[in-house]
Amino acid sequence: MATYLLVHGIAHGAWCWEHVHADLAARGHAVAVVDLPLTSLADDAATVARALDALDEPAVLVGHSYGGAVISRAATGRDDVRHLVYVAAILLDGDDTFLERSAAYPPTALAERAAFTDDGRVTVDPEAAIACFYNTCEPREARAAAARLRPSAVECVATPAGGEPWRTVPATYVLCEQDRAVHPDLQRWMAPRASRTVVLDVDHSPFYSARDALLEILLQVAGEDAPGSGA
Repeated sequence: MATYLLVHGIAHGAWCWEHVHADLAARGHAVAVVDLPLTSLADDAATVARALDALDEPAVLVGHSYGGAVISRAATGRDDVRHLVYVAAILLDGDDTFLERSAAYPPTALAERAAFTDDGRVTVDPEAAIACFYNTCEPREARAAAARLRPSAVECVATPAGGEPWRTVPATYVLCEQDRAVHPDLQRWMAPRASRTVVLDVDHSPFYSARDALLEILLQVAGEDAPGSGA
């Protein structure tokens, strides 16, 4: 059995992994999730580092969206991460920043509809969030998720990743072709840093829109046969 640590992205919380958590646990795996403070990349990476410290064995470390930058920083210099999984995630060189890099690509729905507050936070209202994050999700689930989003510090995505653990740790990139938050072309540019890339024809949130496919990927990186494979 494997141990997984699941890390969410901007505006989200541990709640977004509810199905993935349940599916992995049902197969006997140990699963941990974190609620990031979303106050800075340093704070968020420290949260993940503490969660790794609390585990009994090396983990499959999974980061969604901004969570990719978080796991890159948190995993740097550690020997207790067995695989990195980047789900529609930020996967950049250590001195690169998402805000600067994404400016080279066409603006996504998220870039056009996010709002910025005077105190340096970014927010997404529920209706915009459905279009940005959950455009191929079941509508009821999309509405429920959008209602749970919270503000995040802009600093999170304006800070260099600060680490490149994917150079020495096996990594998988899950590229989402209907993503309206992280442009698919940007994902295609980032993905080759990983050991392999898996493409899903879904939105930014495959933990809802492609639950079975994402589970299959996570099981495979830990060496387990996928559901329905005859195992």
